[in-house]
Parts: sequence; structure tokens; C-alpha cells
Amino acid sequence: RSSCHYTGGFHDKHRCVKWFWQILNEDLSVTENQKLLQFVTSCTRSPLLGFKSLSPRFSIMCTGGDIQNLPTSQTCMNLLKFPNYPTKEMLKEKLLKSINSNAGFDLS
Repeated sequence: RSSCHYTGGFHDKHRCVKWFWQILNEDLSVTENQKLLQFVTSCTRSPLLGFKSLSPRFSIMCTGGDIQNLPTSQTCMNLLKFPNYPTKEMLKEKLLKSINSNAGFDLS
């Protein structure tokens, strides 16, 4: 979390960012966390030297736009992108749809 970079209007105090970390730490299973990591970085395991060694840095970007859109990622940039969802429940639902889709680059 401390090594994460935020862009597009997100910052560490933004409600969507807080919800994201709550979902990650409290709601997702170990398997779902691995799927999320793979969705964003293309790897299922944390970097050997920790996330501070990840290059480019793990990043979360607000895409603005339509809240009906699912989260997407750019694995080459370790970038997770999603709209400014109005509720934590919507963020969780959309995030789970994305990571469980097994679509790979189709959703990027």
C-alpha cells in the first residue's frame, strides 16, 4: 500500500482507494488476491523484494467515465484502472467480475 502510486484524481485518502484496500484486506480470499495481482501485474506472486521493488510501481488510476464499466488493467505498467464508483459494494462487484473473467488482454 505504501508503495502504490495514484493518478487520475485518486489519492491515498480518496474513498474509492480506501474501499479498494479494505476489499483487498478484508473481503477477498487468498485466491482472489492472487487473481487480482495477476490481473494487474500478470504475476500471481508478490515480488521477491516486496512491492517497493516493483518497476513500474503498482498504480491505481481513476478513469472517470461510466460507472457501469468494469475495472481494467495495463499489466506492462502494473496499472489498475477503474471509475469513481459510488459505493464500496459496486467496486467489489465490478472488481470480482474483472478478476474472475479469465479474459486476459480482452479486458485491457
